[in-house]
Amino acid sequence: MIASKIRFINPMGLHSRPCATFSKMAKKFDCNVRLVNKEKEADGRSMLALMKLGIVHNSAITLLCEGEQEKEASEILSQYLSTLVEEAG
Repeated sequence: MIASKIRFINPMGLHSRPCATFSKMAKKFDCNVRLVNKEKEADGRSMLALMKLGIVHNSAITLLCEGEQEKEASEILSQYLSTLVEEAG
């Protein structure tokens, strides 16, 4: 299992559009993908579950990837989450 700590910098938080994009990306990998915000944890393949995490600007979140493609998933998904400023407008 790979755990990546990420500071979420999008001023709009993790709203519906980036949730949809993230869940589509997560579905492409042969591994379990989970996001953790405080004590809440969600399946990275579920847009609704991700939205319920309440990730806002400057949240400290953890990306968990476990399975056959965990390394690739962790690299690509953590990069997406940590650089998600361009979707703020």
